[in-house]
Amino acid sequence: MNESREKLHLAATLYPLLGLEKTQYRFRVLKVIEKIPNDNYRPIRIQRWADRLWRDELRCPVYPTTRFKFPGFIIPEGSSPSAGHIVEITDTPDKVYHIEVTDQTLEVTIEEALGSERELVCRMLERPFTDRFQYLREQFWRSDWTLFFRQFPENLGVDKDVVNAYRGLKFGVVLLQNGRVYLAVDVRTRYVAKKSLEDYTNEEKQNILQKHIDLNIRANERAYFLRDNGRLKIPCRYTGDTTQSIDEYRFDISGESIYGYYCRRYPNLKVNPKETAILVQDRRRNESVAVPISRLFPIFTTEYEGLRRCSIRSQMTPEKRVNTISTFLNELSNVKYENVSISIQPSYLKRVRTIFIPPRLEFGQGAIHKPFPKGSPPPKTSRRFDELIMDWSSSKLSTLYKRKPYHNEPIPNVVLLYPKKFDRGTRETFVRDLQGEIEKQIGQSLQIVQQRPYTVGDDERRGRSLLRILTEVRSSNPNSLAIIVLWNRFLESVHGELKDTLKPVLSQCVTEKVAHNIVNNSNPQLAASKLQNLALGVSTEAGVQPWVLADDLHHDLHIGIDLLFGKVGCHFLYGTGGRIVQRYFGESFLKGRMKEAIQKPELSKLLEEAIRSIVQNNPYIKSIIIHRDGRWWPSENAALQETVAILKKDNTLPEDIRCAVLEIRKEHLPVRLFTAVEENGREVLQNPLFGTYLILDQQRILLTTTGRPGAWDRRRGGKTAQNLLLEVVEKIGEVNIEKIAEDAYHLTHLNWNAPNREIALPVTIRWTDEALRETFRQSIEAEEDEDSEDTESDDLESTI
Repeated sequence: MNESREKLHLAATLYPLLGLEKTQYRFRVLKVIEKIPNDNYRPIRIQRWADRLWRDELRCPVYPTTRFKFPGFIIPEGSSPSAGHIVEITDTPDKVYHIEVTDQTLEVTIEEALGSERELVCRMLERPFTDRFQYLREQFWRSDWTLFFRQFPENLGVDKDVVNAYRGLKFGVVLLQNGRVYLAVDVRTRYVAKKSLEDYTNEEKQNILQKHIDLNIRANERAYFLRDNGRLKIPCRYTGDTTQSIDEYRFDISGESIYGYYCRRYPNLKVNPKETAILVQDRRRNESVAVPISRLFPIFTTEYEGLRRCSIRSQMTPEKRVNTISTFLNELSNVKYENVSISIQPSYLKRVRTIFIPPRLEFGQGAIHKPFPKGSPPPKTSRRFDELIMDWSSSKLSTLYKRKPYHNEPIPNVVLLYPKKFDRGTRETFVRDLQGEIEKQIGQSLQIVQQRPYTVGDDERRGRSLLRILTEVRSSNPNSLAIIVLWNRFLESVHGELKDTLKPVLSQCVTEKVAHNIVNNSNPQLAASKLQNLALGVSTEAGVQPWVLADDLHHDLHIGIDLLFGKVGCHFLYGTGGRIVQRYFGESFLKGRMKEAIQKPELSKLLEEAIRSIVQNNPYIKSIIIHRDGRWWPSENAALQETVAILKKDNTLPEDIRCAVLEIRKEHLPVRLFTAVEENGREVLQNPLFGTYLILDQQRILLTTTGRPGAWDRRRGGKTAQNLLLEVVEKIGEVNIEKIAEDAYHLTHLNWNAPNREIALPVTIRWTDEALRETFRQSIEAEEDEDSEDTESDDLESTI
């Protein structure tokens, strides 16, 4: 290819919205009648009430506002109850607050909107697109208010497919820092079984629908069914069996049978009066409703083996993705916000490429692995730039083989545990391959001193036999490292239980499926990748550091914070390239909807103790960046503010300390980033180079942390890289979002035991999450994000 005639740009699935210039947006103001204590808990209360008003009371977007002298909220004027309406909020067992819908309104343009007002404008502009899709109900069905699927599957008439593949459009409205309004869009694919729940045998239910109907799995973690009532399709979750037929089961209020209701409401659907009535739940807060078993069709994720043979792939090339988006956008004519017509400019956003250069890595023997070994980088608009970065990435493991780890550590004697049905030949090959790979990576021999089988079967899904043997291992081999081949049908809770049972024995788990992939020669590339990752997992569990960042980060201390099932986990990284790591854990019991929030006293104590300890060893902490996996709650912000004030007062931290909180989200705006290649007047979209980023505004950046340009574009069906949303939600002193994001990107390159992982998080988040819950099951292709929960209600007839 002639490089001189080729130019690379950044492209994104953001489409300008036209016609909104000088548009006024009207908010209704809500006021808290009673006085609220003006203390550290005030913002916590206000945010909690906003969440409750949005989800449970008003069923429309609600944001706190600080524009007025009184504590209040703003909502869209068009969704407001009448002035004088009072909402009662019980904040504590003996304290009731009243929130009044006032007659006061606020009108702003986009340029005048402040903070959360800009977010509310985006939510208000999404509603006309939702209304347009709802109007086109003959062509689309709704999954949530910003996700609609075509009524007919893409593979209609393909008899060999065992699932129906529905294409859909996920959308949202985004304001960029240039003040322009964009529609963010992406394609979603939903796979729904062609057979209803009624048609599955008991054996198939055990083997295929385990995650759909197993009541041992939490209700909000069970897989979805699609209740297909023809034009009306509703995702729902199984909650039980009524033991009655649909002509026997009757609604409490009307006394009408389900059979009678379906004959009246859906006369074109065929239901058998004697078929079973099944209980399902549409949303977490809704009551269960009874429905015909024949109308429930399992929704499958990409873990399901049946999808491997489906003619419609969930993944696609950037070119095909954008072309598919265009077919949806063509349907969105006649969209209006109040009396203003909105049109979508058909061309996606395109601008000069912005890419973070990967960090230099230090291996054993002082070897430095550089992205540009021969000097300065070529222009970022050139193909040569991409080639050098890809060469750097693909040679991490070869550098490890040659130079060995930055820090080696003796691997303890190993105890191997495996399911009884894991045959001897497969097991011996698995062990031999693992020993050989570890020898190549770190130059050590893996000594397996004991191999122990455990019992499996339908009554062993909770891992009783395995946990019993692990207790014996902990007692008889306390200084060993346990490698555990996990039976494929274990409940997911078994993994956490076995880690607790083994403590303090080191352990590394691998699923039976992955172990077979390693041994199976049908896909050598997959086998090699799985083996390399497992070997890295074993050695890093023993304390080996394969490589570290060779240079300083922009900020002195990085803190990763997460909360899971009431347990708080924090990782503190500091020193050159964050190579000094400390871990802290605690408890935080907080009830209600803010289930992922950490209590202020707990977090404040943890942060204060940890930072004091760190400053004793490294007194030059002048900047702190906190990475939060998900939402940073008001209680956590109060803890941070209090901690910084205390540590500044006693000179533990300098008066000019800079601090920022970065929310890191895997599930966020429906935006994909691409590389737009211009050659001889023709433009082609390709996967972005990892490190590609797009600044949305002064608080938010989209960052592609991994990807394989070229390889993913050429693979069967294609694939498109995903990205992370990084958002600064709190800051003390002046900070730079670009430098914060670059540090986060560099920290993704310490994901030692998955150097080629397709979605890489900064290790601040990943290590903290793994310490709380080491997730071991992964989908074939992590394409779909979890759709947001609906916040508006349907009428009764649309819920059964």
